[in-house]
Amino acid sequence: MRLTEQTRYALRVLAYCAQFHPKIVRVGEIAQATGLTEYTIFKLLKVATKSGLIVSTRGRSGGIHLGISPDVLTVGFVVRAFEPRFQKCGPADLFDDVSDNDDIIDQNANAAIGRGFNVFIRELDTIHISDMLEGVGDDHLRREVG
Repeated sequence: MRLTEQTRYALRVLAYCAQFHPKIVRVGEIAQATGLTEYTIFKLLKVATKSGLIVSTRGRSGGIHLGISPDVLTVGFVVRAFEPRFQKCGPADLFDDVSDNDDIIDQNANAAIGRGFNVFIRELDTIHISDMLEGVGDDHLRREVG
């Protein structure tokens, strides 16, 4: 199962925010620490704020912070938010639904894809954003910007 770079970038931004949760972090700080451009991060924020992953604060002391605790937020939730093809197919159980127009091969193919998708997304639902910080020391991702 392949995911877009946008999803991978979103996971990096969310993991960075998780390190400082619940504090507000600035986009420039995230860009410097992750190597992503501010433009890329701002593009991600459109989806992330709409789905409640990130809360944005404007103004002089503004920035962003996680909208969901990193101990609750799962990689599966992020994938569903950033991968349009997973949004369109709805719950994985819908793969098992059959139409009168489907022949037996289509029905069996949908069932097989549905089972694989369920395993994939269930596993991602067991991984929390806070789990992604395992092994991260103060000198790795957590770069203080002065």
